[in-house]
Amino acid sequence: MDVHAGEGGQDSRLFARELLTAYLRFSEAQHFQCEVVYQSDSSWSVLIQGRGCWDAFCNEAGKHVVQRIPPTESKGRRHTSVVSVAVMPLEQKTARTLPIDEIEVTTQRGHGKGGQHQNKVESAVRATHKPSGISVFINGRDQRRNKDTALEILQARVLASQRQSAHDERNRQKALQLGHGSRSGKIRTYNFINSVVTDHRSGKKTHRIDEVMKGRFDLVC
Repeated sequence: MDVHAGEGGQDSRLFARELLTAYLRFSEAQHFQCEVVYQSDSSWSVLIQGRGCWDAFCNEAGKHVVQRIPPTESKGRRHTSVVSVAVMPLEQKTARTLPIDEIEVTTQRGHGKGGQHQNKVESAVRATHKPSGISVFINGRDQRRNKDTALEILQARVLASQRQSAHDERNRQKALQLGHGSRSGKIRTYNFINSVVTDHRSGKKTHRIDEVMKGRFDLVC
Protein backbone atom coordinates (compact mmCIF):
# COMPACT_ATOMS: atom_id res chain seq x y z
CA MET A 1 0.00 0.00 0.00
CA ASP A 2 1.20 3.50 -0.92
CA VAL A 3 -0.13 6.64 0.78
CA HIS A 4 0.69 9.94 -0.94
CA ALA A 5 -0.10 13.51 0.06
CA GLY A 6 -1.67 15.46 -2.79
CA GLU A 7 -3.46 18.78 -3.17
CA GLY A 8 -3.65 20.77 0.05
CA GLY A 9 -0.04 21.39 0.98
CA GLN A 10 0.85 20.96 4.63
CA ASP A 11 -2.56 19.71 5.74
CA SER A 12 -2.52 17.05 3.04
CA ARG A 13 0.77 15.79 4.46
CA LEU A 14 -0.65 15.89 8.00
CA PHE A 15 -3.77 13.97 7.00
CA ALA A 16 -1.73 11.44 5.02
CA ARG A 17 0.14 10.64 8.24
CA GLU A 18 -3.15 10.40 10.16
CA LEU A 19 -4.67 8.11 7.53
CA LEU A 20 -1.55 5.94 7.56
CA THR A 21 -1.80 5.66 11.36
CA ALA A 22 -5.46 4.64 11.03
CA TYR A 23 -4.50 1.92 8.55
CA LEU A 24 -1.81 0.62 10.89
CA ARG A 25 -4.28 0.54 13.79
CA PHE A 26 -6.80 -1.30 11.64
CA SER A 27 -4.12 -3.78 10.60
CA GLU A 28 -3.15 -4.39 14.21
CA ALA A 29 -6.78 -5.09 15.12
CA GLN A 30 -6.98 -7.59 12.23
CA HIS A 31 -3.69 -9.23 13.29
CA PHE A 32 -1.98 -8.36 10.00
CA GLN A 33 1.78 -7.93 9.82
CA CYS A 34 2.77 -4.41 8.72
CA GLU A 35 6.10 -2.82 7.88
CA VAL A 36 6.73 0.70 6.63
CA VAL A 37 9.36 0.01 3.96
CA TYR A 38 9.65 3.57 2.67
CA GLN A 39 8.84 6.97 4.11
CA SER A 40 9.39 10.62 3.26
CA ASP A 41 7.70 13.87 4.25
CA SER A 42 4.74 13.21 1.97
CA SER A 43 4.74 9.54 0.95
CA TRP A 44 4.75 6.14 2.62
CA SER A 45 4.91 2.55 1.38
CA VAL A 46 3.63 -0.18 3.69
CA LEU A 47 4.01 -3.93 3.26
CA ILE A 48 0.93 -5.66 4.71
CA GLN A 49 0.74 -9.42 5.12
CA GLY A 50 -1.79 -11.79 6.61
CA ARG A 51 -4.82 -13.85 5.75
CA GLY A 52 -7.54 -11.64 4.31
CA CYS A 53 -5.42 -8.49 4.05
CA TRP A 54 -6.18 -7.98 0.33
CA ASP A 55 -9.93 -8.10 0.90
CA ALA A 56 -9.53 -5.70 3.81
CA PHE A 57 -7.62 -3.04 1.86
CA CYS A 58 -8.38 -3.44 -1.86
CA ASN A 59 -11.22 -0.90 -1.74
CA GLU A 60 -9.05 1.81 -0.17
CA ALA A 61 -7.40 2.69 -3.49
CA GLY A 62 -8.31 6.14 -4.77
CA LYS A 63 -8.61 9.72 -3.57
CA HIS A 64 -9.41 10.47 0.06
CA VAL A 65 -10.68 14.02 0.60
CA VAL A 66 -10.47 15.78 3.97
CA GLN A 67 -12.45 18.92 4.82
CA ARG A 68 -11.50 20.63 8.05
CA ILE A 69 -9.84 23.53 9.81
CA PRO A 70 -6.25 22.23 9.95
CA PRO A 71 -4.54 22.13 13.34
CA THR A 72 -1.88 24.43 11.86
CA GLU A 73 -4.47 27.00 10.68
CA SER A 74 -4.25 30.11 12.87
CA LYS A 75 -7.08 32.08 11.21
CA GLY A 76 -9.78 29.45 11.40
CA ARG A 77 -10.04 28.98 7.64
CA ARG A 78 -11.51 25.79 6.20
CA HIS A 79 -9.32 23.70 3.93
CA THR A 80 -9.96 20.86 1.50
CA SER A 81 -7.07 18.49 0.91
CA VAL A 82 -6.54 15.25 -0.99
CA VAL A 83 -4.59 12.11 -0.14
CA SER A 84 -4.10 9.35 -2.73
CA VAL A 85 -3.92 5.68 -1.79
CA ALA A 86 -2.67 2.86 -4.03
CA VAL A 87 -3.14 -0.81 -3.12
CA MET A 88 -1.30 -3.52 -5.03
CA PRO A 89 -1.02 -7.24 -4.35
CA LEU A 90 2.46 -8.71 -4.39
CA GLU A 91 2.85 -11.54 -6.85
CA GLN A 92 3.29 -15.02 -5.46
CA LYS A 93 6.79 -16.48 -5.56
CA THR A 94 5.64 -18.94 -8.22
CA ALA A 95 4.22 -16.21 -10.46
CA ARG A 96 6.08 -15.04 -13.52
CA THR A 97 8.92 -12.67 -12.81
CA LEU A 98 10.28 -9.74 -14.76
CA PRO A 99 13.22 -10.59 -17.06
CA ILE A 100 16.46 -9.82 -15.25
CA ASP A 101 17.79 -7.80 -18.19
CA GLU A 102 14.87 -5.38 -17.77
CA ILE A 103 15.84 -4.53 -14.20
CA GLU A 104 18.60 -2.25 -12.96
CA VAL A 105 19.58 -2.40 -9.28
CA THR A 106 21.75 0.27 -7.69
CA THR A 107 22.82 0.89 -4.11
CA GLN A 108 23.59 4.09 -2.26
CA ARG A 109 23.99 5.42 1.22
CA GLY A 110 20.70 5.66 3.07
CA HIS A 111 19.23 8.91 4.24
CA GLY A 112 16.74 9.87 6.90
CA LYS A 113 16.55 7.95 10.17
CA GLY A 114 19.18 5.36 10.87
CA GLY A 115 22.17 7.33 12.11
CA GLN A 116 25.74 6.54 11.18
CA HIS A 117 24.89 3.12 9.74
CA GLN A 118 22.90 4.66 6.91
CA ASN A 119 25.41 7.46 6.42
CA LYS A 120 28.41 5.16 5.95
CA VAL A 121 27.00 1.98 4.37
CA GLU A 122 25.37 1.67 0.95
CA SER A 123 22.36 -0.14 2.37
CA ALA A 124 19.67 1.72 0.40
CA VAL A 125 18.54 0.01 -2.81
CA ARG A 126 16.85 1.37 -5.92
CA ALA A 127 15.36 -1.10 -8.41
CA THR A 128 14.26 0.25 -11.80
CA HIS A 129 12.26 -1.40 -14.55
CA LYS A 130 14.07 0.00 -17.59
CA PRO A 131 11.30 -0.37 -20.23
CA SER A 132 8.69 1.49 -18.16
CA GLY A 133 10.90 3.67 -15.99
CA ILE A 134 9.06 2.51 -12.86
CA SER A 135 11.39 2.72 -9.86
CA VAL A 136 11.33 1.55 -6.23
CA PHE A 137 13.60 2.94 -3.53
CA ILE A 138 13.95 1.16 -0.17
CA ASN A 139 16.05 2.76 2.55
CA GLY A 140 16.03 0.20 5.34
CA ARG A 141 19.21 -0.87 7.15
CA ASP A 142 19.74 -4.34 5.63
CA GLN A 143 20.87 -4.18 1.99
CA ARG A 144 19.96 -7.77 1.08
CA ARG A 145 16.49 -7.47 2.57
CA ASN A 146 16.07 -4.07 0.91
CA LYS A 147 16.91 -5.60 -2.47
CA ASP A 148 14.45 -8.48 -2.04
CA THR A 149 11.72 -6.07 -0.93
CA ALA A 150 12.46 -3.61 -3.73
CA LEU A 151 12.27 -6.34 -6.39
CA GLU A 152 8.99 -7.67 -4.97
CA ILE A 153 7.40 -4.23 -4.94
CA LEU A 154 8.83 -3.33 -8.35
CA GLN A 155 7.31 -6.43 -9.91
CA ALA A 156 3.95 -5.66 -8.29
CA ARG A 157 4.02 -2.08 -9.55
CA VAL A 158 5.01 -3.02 -13.09
CA LEU A 159 2.33 -5.69 -13.36
CA ALA A 160 -0.22 -3.36 -11.76
CA SER A 161 0.71 -0.68 -14.28
CA GLN A 162 0.24 -3.14 -17.14
CA ARG A 163 -3.13 -4.22 -15.77
CA GLN A 164 -4.17 -0.59 -15.26
CA SER A 165 -3.23 0.28 -18.83
CA ALA A 166 -5.43 -2.52 -20.13
CA HIS A 167 -8.22 -1.47 -17.76
CA ASP A 168 -7.97 2.19 -18.84
CA GLU A 169 -8.19 1.20 -22.48
CA ARG A 170 -11.31 -0.85 -21.82
CA ASN A 171 -12.87 2.07 -19.93
CA ARG A 172 -11.94 4.48 -22.74
CA GLN A 173 -13.59 2.29 -25.32
CA LYS A 174 -16.67 1.88 -23.11
CA ALA A 175 -16.90 5.64 -22.52
CA LEU A 176 -16.75 6.27 -26.27
CA GLN A 177 -19.56 3.82 -26.83
CA LEU A 178 -21.72 5.16 -23.99
CA GLY A 179 -20.95 8.81 -24.68
CA HIS A 180 -19.83 9.87 -21.22
CA GLY A 181 -16.57 10.28 -19.37
CA SER A 182 -15.04 8.21 -16.62
CA ARG A 183 -16.05 8.48 -12.99
CA SER A 184 -14.21 10.63 -10.47
CA GLY A 185 -11.48 8.92 -8.48
CA LYS A 186 -12.78 10.32 -5.17
CA ILE A 187 -13.78 7.39 -2.98
CA ARG A 188 -14.24 8.89 0.49
CA THR A 189 -14.70 12.27 2.17
CA TYR A 190 -13.72 12.96 5.77
CA ASN A 191 -15.65 16.08 6.82
CA PHE A 192 -14.39 17.07 10.25
CA ILE A 193 -16.43 20.27 10.18
CA ASN A 194 -19.71 18.33 10.23
CA SER A 195 -18.21 15.22 11.85
CA VAL A 196 -19.19 12.86 9.05
CA VAL A 197 -17.34 10.35 6.88
CA THR A 198 -18.94 9.48 3.53
CA ASP A 199 -17.91 6.53 1.38
CA HIS A 200 -18.88 7.38 -2.20
CA ARG A 201 -18.83 3.76 -3.37
CA SER A 202 -20.95 2.10 -0.71
CA GLY A 203 -23.03 5.21 0.00
CA LYS A 204 -22.51 4.69 3.72
CA LYS A 205 -22.08 7.57 6.15
CA THR A 206 -21.09 7.73 9.78
CA HIS A 207 -20.75 10.55 12.29
CA ARG A 208 -18.27 8.46 14.29
CA ILE A 209 -15.36 10.10 12.50
CA ASP A 210 -13.04 9.81 15.51
CA GLU A 211 -13.52 6.04 15.51
CA VAL A 212 -12.88 5.80 11.77
CA MET A 213 -9.59 7.63 12.30
CA LYS A 214 -8.71 5.02 14.91
CA GLY A 215 -9.05 2.26 12.31
CA ARG A 216 -12.81 1.52 12.32
CA PHE A 217 -13.12 1.46 8.53
CA ASP A 218 -15.87 -1.13 8.89
CA LEU A 219 -18.19 1.76 9.79
CA VAL A 220 -18.15 3.02 6.19
CA CYS A 221 -17.21 0.02 4.04
